[in-house]
Amino acid sequence: MHLNPKLSALALSTSLALAPAWAQEASPADDGGLEVIMVSAQKRSQSVKDVPISITAIPAQKLIDNNLSTAEQLSSSIANFSVGQTGQGFAINMRGLGSGSNQGFEQTVGTYVDGIYRGRAQLMRSSFLDVERIEVLRGPQSTLFGKNTTAGALNILTAKPTDDLRGYLHGAYEIDNGYSLEGAVGNALSDNVQGRVALKLINEDGFLHNSLMGRDEVARNSLLGRVSLAWQPADDIDVLLRYQFDREDSDGVRNAQPVAESIYLNGGAQLPDYFGDPRQYVLDDVTQKGLRELGEDEGTDYQADHLTLDVQWQLGDLSLTSVTGWQRYDLALTSDGDDSPVPLVYRQYNDEEYRQLSQELRLTSDWQGAFNFIAGAYYQDTELDFAEAYRIYPLNALGPRDYQNDSDTWALFSQLDYSFNEHWQATLGLRYSQEDKQASRTLTLVELSSGEVIAEQDIVNVPDMLQAMGLPAQLPPEMYLGILASELQLEQHAVSGERTEKAFSPALNIKYKFDGGMLYGAVSTGTKAGGFDARANVAKDWEFEDESVLAYELGAKLTLDDGAADLNLALFNMAFEDLQTSTFDGTAGFFVENGGKSTSRGVELDGRWQFADNWRLSGNLAWLDFSWDEFKGAKCFYSLMYSPDNVEADGQSCDMSGKTGAFAPKWSGSLDLDYLMEVGDGLELKVNLQTQFKSMHYTNYDLNPYTAQSGYGKLNLRVALADYANGWSVALLGKNLTDKNTINYSTDMSFGPVGMYSVYTEQGRSVTLQFGYQF
Repeated sequence: MHLNPKLSALALSTSLALAPAWAQEASPADDGGLEVIMVSAQKRSQSVKDVPISITAIPAQKLIDNNLSTAEQLSSSIANFSVGQTGQGFAINMRGLGSGSNQGFEQTVGTYVDGIYRGRAQLMRSSFLDVERIEVLRGPQSTLFGKNTTAGALNILTAKPTDDLRGYLHGAYEIDNGYSLEGAVGNALSDNVQGRVALKLINEDGFLHNSLMGRDEVARNSLLGRVSLAWQPADDIDVLLRYQFDREDSDGVRNAQPVAESIYLNGGAQLPDYFGDPRQYVLDDVTQKGLRELGEDEGTDYQADHLTLDVQWQLGDLSLTSVTGWQRYDLALTSDGDDSPVPLVYRQYNDEEYRQLSQELRLTSDWQGAFNFIAGAYYQDTELDFAEAYRIYPLNALGPRDYQNDSDTWALFSQLDYSFNEHWQATLGLRYSQEDKQASRTLTLVELSSGEVIAEQDIVNVPDMLQAMGLPAQLPPEMYLGILASELQLEQHAVSGERTEKAFSPALNIKYKFDGGMLYGAVSTGTKAGGFDARANVAKDWEFEDESVLAYELGAKLTLDDGAADLNLALFNMAFEDLQTSTFDGTAGFFVENGGKSTSRGVELDGRWQFADNWRLSGNLAWLDFSWDEFKGAKCFYSLMYSPDNVEADGQSCDMSGKTGAFAPKWSGSLDLDYLMEVGDGLELKVNLQTQFKSMHYTNYDLNPYTAQSGYGKLNLRVALADYANGWSVALLGKNLTDKNTINYSTDMSFGPVGMYSVYTEQGRSVTLQFGYQF
């Protein structure tokens, strides 16, 4: 059956690229059939074509179709953007820029949910729930989003209550790996009150088999819920209150497995006997970690609560916005620190408690003249308490660590828009902020076998590992502790500090609009606050400084082929100073430091093309060139197969100047081909073929060649049958159909021999059955 071109284009755009009817109304299509994508990247509702930013907008329907529940899963299809789990949480990288994982860090890419900042790595655990749209904003977003967005921002918008009865139910069953169920319903509760309730249940078995524990990991059980209430006490006032809870527990913590360099596998080097057959340490779908006889059992218990109050008051052609946010999370975690079957390091407990209160006031004009503005003030108060203890079996030691960090931030900001004529517009952004922090950290060393504090013992029994290095069987505690500090950078200590930072972040953007598109040029600045390190094991490594960026961007947003296509292009150059980095030292601590100077430059493309009645091609592509211009004192990689060529004169550290960075592939992106066809009265067949690709990139901040991920392309296919008249749909989704084995993070094995690594594996081939119903 041949469809009317405009009707089929509108149907395709509605079903493939916009949120479904239960989430929002479809925006009207352009003349050529492509729908208008509305975003709020500049705190106004605007067409993405009018926003002079490199931005990728992902509607709710795409998240549902591709069974994307987390930012980590989402990042695989977004160019120049990656999210991955690490030993200490999650790390976000954009344009090759990221901070690594450290409880003392906030992210270089800021995450915002309904206007509330989520800067802590553990908050990335939360799954998407009843999302309306996600916006990936590249480049500094300091003016309107604030500090700690030096590389970009992830802006997540959730669905709002509606006046009429709307709801949906969506389920996904992944063969051999569990299921998820999500639903929402909303309606008017009275003439001026509307409500919406959303729930999501996730039960996953995990895709790695832990042969030691006899179970699949990470087996995750999650329950999320949100209640939203909208109230219009007067014609010019809108109040929106949201409360969300997240609950998650898991068997296993991370998709990690031990891997040995090829030199062990081929017999060119000998693993210690207690590691067993080296052929078991290969990249596959099997891991071996956790020793029941020692009481080891990886798992998490995570609870989070989020409360948001959004008040909009229309004052003629001005609007006053108040956004109040309170959130907290509590995390209890245990993990195998070496991710191997050998008793080396085990995290006996990891407890985090975090609290945040924020308030933003914003005044926005909607004048018809040449000038408009946004002006506002922001305040945030946070408290973090972090406690952990590692068993270090080779040293017969337990290392309880306690860390506290409190901070207060306030800022004043404005964005001034001036249109010189119908073609030219200039935007000036200004933000001034101040942040006050105070923190403390203690590390105590306890004898594991006796439970006695080592410093309080009369004499210390030296463990076999250190006796093999020539130490006597017994030593006085002060001498023994001195050896641990000098040789292993493991020092009992207590430190504390306070710091105040002030920052001014201007930005300027010029855009030129013409029939069929827009050109823009921008220069922007950004800062991320310094602070106090939670991870180092010696007192001297305590404080790190703020990082800053100066970014330039030239871009174009074009409408082509009589409106049937659009193309967005951005060329960027970002110069960083003092980029905050955290790299595991391979034993028990971290290199936490400011990384001198670095430059990230490249080109980003994304677009859509309705090239036939029922066919659409869309995707995004990025070319990236990241390099350290100056970075001395960095960690060297350790390998039996390779030797670093940048060791400094001290023989301990490496000079990264001139090197690339981790998580910075030259090429990345994804391409989608969509087809839509009527197959019966009210029935539509929808087929999506997607490829995701990345070129070679390093997965460890020390740039170890052995842990580099080679370039790859993954293929996904989804076939769906939908009856939009009656609201139901069924689909079959296959991901990574060619079953590529890939990793997204790696680190040296703690206290393991050189050439042994812990690598974090991505999922192989998966097949998922999906169903949906909306009303």
